[in-house]
Amino acid sequence: MLTLRLSSVYLFIVILTTSLCSISSFAHTDDFNQATLSLDNNERYQLIVTVDFIHLLQEHLDISGEDNNVLLALNQLSFLEQKQLLENLEAVLSQQSGLVFSNKTKNIEQQQPMTFQGLQLQQLKRILAQPEKLTDYKIELHATGYIPENSDDVAVSFAPLLGNIVLKVVRPEQTLISAGALSQSFQINQSNALHLNSVNIPSTISLTMDYIYQGFVHILPRGLDHILFVLALLLFARKRSSLIWQISAFTLAHTITLALGIYGFVTISSTIVEPLIALSIVYVGLENIYRANQRTNSQARLPIIFAFGLLHGLGFASVLSEVGLPASQYLTSLISFNVGVELGQITVIALAFICLYPFRKKVWYQTKLVFSLNITIALVASYWLIERLI
Repeated sequence: MLTLRLSSVYLFIVILTTSLCSISSFAHTDDFNQATLSLDNNERYQLIVTVDFIHLLQEHLDISGEDNNVLLALNQLSFLEQKQLLENLEAVLSQQSGLVFSNKTKNIEQQQPMTFQGLQLQQLKRILAQPEKLTDYKIELHATGYIPENSDDVAVSFAPLLGNIVLKVVRPEQTLISAGALSQSFQINQSNALHLNSVNIPSTISLTMDYIYQGFVHILPRGLDHILFVLALLLFARKRSSLIWQISAFTLAHTITLALGIYGFVTISSTIVEPLIALSIVYVGLENIYRANQRTNSQARLPIIFAFGLLHGLGFASVLSEVGLPASQYLTSLISFNVGVELGQITVIALAFICLYPFRKKVWYQTKLVFSLNITIALVASYWLIERLI
């Protein structure tokens, strides 16, 4: 009787946790904001950051839940309170962001703060007046300033509220060319000036660690769909060797399509890939239930797992394309991201094994706990499938 109660409590906790996690059903969206750093003839810089206005305010106000909760809280503020809120947010972003210019010859570094502008009260009022007519809440934050003389390099840091940033660095130039005349010469390799390669490509070790980190966090905590798929594989495998075979097939498959997707050989819209990923999780969860009492060899469904791995690899490719890959270290970045994904999967398996291990010897482990978990996985994935199709 006691063991039955414990299993019921455990099941309740699992279902509650998974249901809360299912709110964020798209694992590949809103992970990155975009920024462009424009370096104008070594004299001025302009930084433009594109962010989601509502999500930025949600992070600043520490409001949980969906966008409607944020809109409701903002509507309860007075005109002066809304104005003060935006001013405070701009101040926080400016204080926690900055640039570091360096002179390699003199071994000097000079830190320069930013002053962000762009949080307009009119924009907020427009969003609050007609939220149902808006599909997104993107705005642009601007910061401009002068580049110190004799600077060779510049590095940028952003406030934590802005989250992950995909930074693009450009060098705009313009000149007047008289009618029929030859323009002035333009330097192609600017070895003594600020240029893209000196700003945007870190050392190999740093770049490798960055992309391993991005691959890992795409699984934990952002990749909820991939987490459920891997958990379904773990629940079906009765032997360690079976689990290794299934994970190996899944890894090989998503590695193939990740590479093909990044190199542009395979391109499929996320509106197709995302529902199929959810459908793959529904199938695996239901198949676990169907095969539970048939003593089927886990290796019998390796082709299906391999096919689903191809789908998940396309999902990984969509995320990596948002992050971008430096041209000079393309392969290194691709491999590093995939290593991070694998480390995330191994961590998921290890944590799940630790949680389930105390119950594996119980007579009700397969009939109650594993069955309930498979049902939960299938239901959550079904919800995602419907949401992604609508």
